[in-house]
Amino acid sequence: MWRTRMVSRLHEYLIMTIAQFDGDFWSDELILDPYPHYQAMREGGSVVWLSQHGAYAMPRYGSVQHALTSPEVFSSASGCMMNEPMNEATGSKIMLCTDGEEHRSLRRLFAKPLTPKALTMLTPRLEALASERIDTLLDGGVFDAVEDLAHLLPLSIVAELIGLDAEGRERMLDWANGIFETYGPIENPRTVAGLEIAEQVIGYVLERLDRAELAPDGWGEGLFKAADAGEITEERARMMLIDYIAPSLDTTINAISSAIELFADNPVQWDLLRSDPGLIPGAIDEVLRIETPIRAFARSVVRDHEIDGAVLPAGSRAVIIYASANRDALKYPDPDRFDIRRDASDHLAFGAGSHVCAGMFLAKLEMQVMFKAMAAKVKSMKVTERKRVPHNTLRGLSMLETTFAPA
Repeated sequence: MWRTRMVSRLHEYLIMTIAQFDGDFWSDELILDPYPHYQAMREGGSVVWLSQHGAYAMPRYGSVQHALTSPEVFSSASGCMMNEPMNEATGSKIMLCTDGEEHRSLRRLFAKPLTPKALTMLTPRLEALASERIDTLLDGGVFDAVEDLAHLLPLSIVAELIGLDAEGRERMLDWANGIFETYGPIENPRTVAGLEIAEQVIGYVLERLDRAELAPDGWGEGLFKAADAGEITEERARMMLIDYIAPSLDTTINAISSAIELFADNPVQWDLLRSDPGLIPGAIDEVLRIETPIRAFARSVVRDHEIDGAVLPAGSRAVIIYASANRDALKYPDPDRFDIRRDASDHLAFGAGSHVCAGMFLAKLEMQVMFKAMAAKVKSMKVTERKRVPHNTLRGLSMLETTFAPA
């Protein structure tokens, strides 16, 4: 009892010595207009106390990079969410929520179909799809760049590659969106709604999914073959399907639609890219830096740890804000300016360290193919209406009314 009181008092003292942010990190207002709030947090220091959530936040590039590359301190194994129901449901059961050798072993298996060499064969098909769709949009006037263009490659390719049955293919996008909602605190209504969807997904992969209905050469069947070989259990193979389902759609969709918005708002940058398609890889990095699709993940602090004078006690929760780190002026001068000639190759949109996004090569390939096709066919673009809806984890447009002018 005495030790508990001492630890509690120490924690209170540590909080008093750290800058405090009193806003609701998962409020509609902050989610829809996050960048002034991120700036305020960065001004507070490398670590700030989120008073409404009882957690520490890392808003600066240096502290985010440090946390992401220090899994021995900032652990994913207890879950990456801000609520215990989802952490208990996924902790050490999906690849995202593992650490150490267990994570490395699962990642080697998971990433086999996602290496640049394995993805090379997809390029001609992706190019054909993108070219055909852009031709159609150029002939049709106003369109929604989110649904009509950004959805194209992820929904056409990823669902097929995973090889899910009809239910999985039809519901994959809604499931992915709902799973990402579960990363918020339990008192948030979006989190509660997401938990209901996550329960459906877990029920699907564990109970309803019939292996016989999977595509024989798909990524999903590859997990089951690993289970047959004794590399993982069948339950682990089924749960790891969530690692394929959740991150492979919305993130790329949001990046592509954000790029269209950014280029429409910055036509000089589009002219630069059209005049030199060699800028496309750098443009992809800059899009991901300035409009990072995933705003933040949480980690558990497994031992007392100091960052720039701030001590995070063991057992506390850390919110690692990717989207804030990528706009840190200490790392990127004039960070709110979109500049495709900027070297943003070290952005943290895909994370860093052992948990760096396993699907980043596929996401970059889809974006590269799309931008290359657009550069050849689209002289300019105009956005006439845009909409966003609040989401606990994802930053993206729900609608982007656009017109393309042919080259």
